[in-house]
Amino acid sequence: MENKVIIQHYVPRAYLKNFSYFNGKECYIWVFDKEGEKIFQTNIKKIAFENEFYDKVSEEQTTEKTLRNIEAKFDIVIQKLISVKEIDKLSVEEKDILAEFISYQMIRTKESRIMLEDVFKQFFEKYGDKLAPNLKKQAINSMKKDSIRKTHNNLIGDMEKFKKRIKNLKWILLINKTKFPFWASDNPVAEYNEVDLSPYGNLGLECFGFEMHFPISPKVALIICDNRRFMNLPSKEIIKDYRRIVRERDLQVRYSTRFTFSNENNFSFAQMMIKENPKIKDSNRKRLTIK
Repeated sequence: MENKVIIQHYVPRAYLKNFSYFNGKECYIWVFDKEGEKIFQTNIKKIAFENEFYDKVSEEQTTEKTLRNIEAKFDIVIQKLISVKEIDKLSVEEKDILAEFISYQMIRTKESRIMLEDVFKQFFEKYGDKLAPNLKKQAINSMKKDSIRKTHNNLIGDMEKFKKRIKNLKWILLINKTKFPFWASDNPVAEYNEVDLSPYGNLGLECFGFEMHFPISPKVALIICDNRRFMNLPSKEIIKDYRRIVRERDLQVRYSTRFTFSNENNFSFAQMMIKENPKIKDSNRKRLTIK
């Protein structure tokens, strides 16, 4: 009989260990909690998880099994990429595995769950009074915690189209030659677009100017971006200027749900960000608006 998993990570240990340090035989990581403005260290087993986040122990745990299989494949590929530091040295299959992991990591986080809850809540606030009684009842039921969990699982199970799209975007590997490490977070695939596409949204794989920033280790990061805008950029960038590290750190702190991770105990830049813009740390901050 297969053991059921209670502790379910929304950022996997196979990823977090790349930002950790060894303390005896275990991997530990430094954490900045922007909500409480606290710094602490912890075992990577004890961060970025919730009990039964995807599947209950009474269920088949299909989502958790799928994610574990993806993580196992990812770990091998990412260690190779950290070592060779060349996208072109990955095989087609290895790049496919990396694209698969990133597509799942985009949607599997607690941040995605919160955004999903927010969408249902805003929809009901805007249109609830206009719904027929039976539809209104369905809408109310859809906002219950367990219904949100199941909807989130359904989204996680439908990621094949995202993987294909990610593979066809522009990939740029960042090699950090400074003494300042890249940071990760509890929402490590940071989506960004400086192009204003009003009145439409600008965060989507098909959007002009879209960028995804994904730190891989303290010394390696990956940007996956729109071919149309970034087609002439090289597939590898050597970073020697601290200001480029600041940009990557900014995205991790800004778009994290709560926690930023590092192999070093120095979060002065994150603390400065919170001081200058306290809204970043608000767990109830506005993430999106339904119009």
